[in-house]
Amino acid sequence: MKNKMWWGYLHSNNTIQVKPWFGDILDYTTDCYNNPFVIKVVEPFEVDTRDEALKIISDKLKGS
Repeated sequence: MKNKMWWGYLHSNNTIQVKPWFGDILDYTTDCYNNPFVIKVVEPFEVDTRDEALKIISDKLKGS
């Protein structure tokens, strides 16, 4: 069963940041949506490992 939540974003220095999400909407909305260094945000989703999260976030960012 998948029970870990993750979110991430593309930073202006072209790195992908992957973060665990613990259920607080302010984790990503406050830190990212008004941050000039954040290019695109991938909202929280459920997957087991950080490696899986990185792949999903990378794929979503490439598709945008």
